[in-house]
Amino acid sequence: MKKLLLCLLFSGIVFCCDAQTYINPGVDTSGKDVQNALKFYNKYLGSFNSKDLPDFSKFWSADELVLRTIPDQQIYAINDNTLYSQGYKATILYIKPMSGHVHLKTQFSAINDAVGNIMTLAVTNHYVDVNGKDGPKFINPFTRNLVAWRNKKVRNVTFFYQPQHKFNARKADSLIRQVVKLEGEWNLKPINIRYYFAKTSDELQILKGFDFALPMGNRDKPSGISDDTDNQVFCAGLGENYFHEVAHVYLNRLYPKSPLKEGLAAFYGGSMGHSVKWHLKRVDAYLKEHPEADLNNIEDFWYPDSHTNPGSAIRGLVCQVIYEKDGIQGLRRLMSYTSLKEIFRDELKVENGSLNSYLRRLIKKYSQF
Repeated sequence: MKKLLLCLLFSGIVFCCDAQTYINPGVDTSGKDVQNALKFYNKYLGSFNSKDLPDFSKFWSADELVLRTIPDQQIYAINDNTLYSQGYKATILYIKPMSGHVHLKTQFSAINDAVGNIMTLAVTNHYVDVNGKDGPKFINPFTRNLVAWRNKKVRNVTFFYQPQHKFNARKADSLIRQVVKLEGEWNLKPINIRYYFAKTSDELQILKGFDFALPMGNRDKPSGISDDTDNQVFCAGLGENYFHEVAHVYLNRLYPKSPLKEGLAAFYGGSMGHSVKWHLKRVDAYLKEHPEADLNNIEDFWYPDSHTNPGSAIRGLVCQVIYEKDGIQGLRRLMSYTSLKEIFRDELKVENGSLNSYLRRLIKKYSQF
């Protein structure tokens, strides 16, 4: 057995020495279909760079590209940079040839410290159709998994949910009313949005095709992510009415360089299931207990509270102050800035050195409303 594992390991190293992936010991890479799938998969990973996305039409079917500009729902596993272009070590843990396709399971990892500990960022699943008439193409795990889900369209939002969930029309209607109001205030046309929701974030990650992604395994709490490229949102813990992420889809594209995009969405839809005021109360309580906390650079202000995002709350507060002063026109003006420093200086008349005392007073005031 040990000799067999060593042989398999050696064959994996020989195969992958010039590729983007490594083969875990014990993985059988023999067979024409597996070899073709590996070659195709490595070519795909190698097509990513730090700036540009690849030509997805070379790797994904036309049907998938009709649904989404970016068919691979696993590339943004960590942040706004693609998983495959960040220099992580890609180790193929599992290869299984099936009828007409090959399943590859890959661990993306990095060395965490000088000791050499491994930090796992994601474990992905990719399915390669090796017998397509136009050559190999990926079969989307997201599309495969979504077959078991139900869907319901209300106005311009199509809700996708698990079959055991009883659709809440009242909450869906509430979301739509907020959407209609937002469209009217900003003079926007309806956007057709795909809204995927589940009880937990882990369920949404599995839907996308992950066995593991870095955000998984933490305490369950309301959370979400928006995708204004393909007009879709993923929402956990709030059912049919997480307006925060829908607001992102409408407004992010208007001001892509604004440092207040998260604040504007929080202003309209709260954050993690709570209003900006709720978050400000918690931030205010923390600041009272920690006079050493310095808000002169709010980018660095963070504290260990899994249910509160102070950066989002403070940015939402800035939007609230300007809205009370100048309404929607004030928000339009505010979002045109590309620097927080300029916003505080020109809109709130606060120099950077005075920001700590100013924000503390403002947070205290609005947390008591």
